[in-house]
Amino acid sequence: MGKYTTVRISVEDRVKLKRIAKLIGAKSLAEALRYALAIAEKEVEKQSGDLGSVISSLKYAKDIGVTNAEEVDKYIYGEE
Repeated sequence: MGKYTTVRISVEDRVKLKRIAKLIGAKSLAEALRYALAIAEKEVEKQSGDLGSVISSLKYAKDIGVTNAEEVDKYIYGEE
């Protein structure tokens, strides 16, 4: 495998890690942690988009005044 180190986590996180280990059928907490890290890595990569395109889209934004969040569909898609 490789070199090892000790990682300190809270008791609550250890309980969560044990639960993940049980759900995935991991033989050890280290295996469960590797699994959780792999999933987290994929999620972070999925979320890292092009911030420039988001910022450039703001140039088309306009003030629509005071709105009611319950009517968000009407604001986005128009009256039905």
